[in-house]
Amino acid sequence: MSGALLREYEIMQNPALGANALWAFTQGFLARPTEELQQLTLWHLVTVLPLVFHDTSRKMILKRRESSGLRSILDRDTVNSVAQNEVIFNFDSRLKAMENRTFRSLNVAIACNLIILEDGYFTSTVSYKLPKKVSGESKDILKAANKLGVWAGKMSSFEYLTILGVEPLK
Repeated sequence: MSGALLREYEIMQNPALGANALWAFTQGFLARPTEELQQLTLWHLVTVLPLVFHDTSRKMILKRRESSGLRSILDRDTVNSVAQNEVIFNFDSRLKAMENRTFRSLNVAIACNLIILEDGYFTSTVSYKLPKKVSGESKDILKAANKLGVWAGKMSSFEYLTILGVEPLK
């Protein structure tokens, strides 16, 4: 394996980074006035790592303004002449492929009290702040997760999952 590919593989296998990404997403999701809060479900959390660990979708999230919303990644990029919704094609298969990593990361987040499970929904009482010693790709993953959480918190679960093309389990 080349050095860059090996590094990407190691980052994706890191459940602590995954736990921090889920925590960043949760804090972004919950960053709304209490009366406007949606319930954070497991469906929300399982979508995070397949998006922020995937280089193309992470870059698309980071490239957009927070005010643009999730739908903005579906817009056509005239500079590159690439349909942005290509980043979510095969998302369902990426979601299934990363299922074990997601659950390992969620277990770490719960064990460290970064995320709490209450009455079937997830929350967090620990304030999120981007760690100072994080840099490069790890920092981008955490920033993208937080922005994705902000976007997801502004829409219903149905709308969020429909935009991503997530098919319910059968």
